[in-house]
Amino acid sequence: MKIAVVDDEEKWQKRVREEIARLDFKEDIEIDLFVSGEKYLESGAQYDISFIDIEMPGMNGFDTISKAREKHTDGVYVILTSHTEMSRKGYIVNAFRYIDKTKLEELEEAIKSARILLQRDKNITIKVAEYETCEVTIRNIIYVETERHYILIHLHKGWIKCINTMQEIEDMLPDKWFFRCHNSYIVNLDEIRRVDDCIIYLNGDYNIDVSKRRIRQFKKAYLNRQCECANK
Repeated sequence: MKIAVVDDEEKWQKRVREEIARLDFKEDIEIDLFVSGEKYLESGAQYDISFIDIEMPGMNGFDTISKAREKHTDGVYVILTSHTEMSRKGYIVNAFRYIDKTKLEELEEAIKSARILLQRDKNITIKVAEYETCEVTIRNIIYVETERHYILIHLHKGWIKCINTMQEIEDMLPDKWFFRCHNSYIVNLDEIRRVDDCIIYLNGDYNIDVSKRRIRQFKKAYLNRQCECANK
């Protein structure tokens, strides 16, 4: 995971880096430091998470995030500030979090939440023909179904037919959000509107079946996901 810390004060750069370094995320983390928004943008690097100070000489944090989004829309941008009253303007740039510099312990929650968001923004590579592949963003998938010798991936906008097996698709999708509710269906738990008996009603006016032998496991997975969402 690549992280950027953008702050004109060296002491805050170091404190943020030290706070992140002490956390154990069981993955390699690369941290780059920048003294200004201009230097950060000039680097041309793309970061998974960027912690950006609001008040900096030259380009401020809000403008820095706006410019960065033009080239890297999938990045997560977190505002750092010692003036919490200014963080209210963060909605303008759709900042992911606002962290008070006097409460850097909040960095851990911000990074954990950002990692979940980044996972949903990842793509899976599917085979649409023998020598042709296609990238599909995980969060755009509503459900997956078998259709004769093919697999249909239903998206928020249209669908894609592929030649993968159902098992291959299931293995690509994180079970935190997806569940194999039937031999013929994999459902995105976040796209469910309601469940009646063995029928799942989805966004986009779709409905699919849950097999009777999987109904107990499905309800448990769905309830767990609802609880996670409620506790965010």
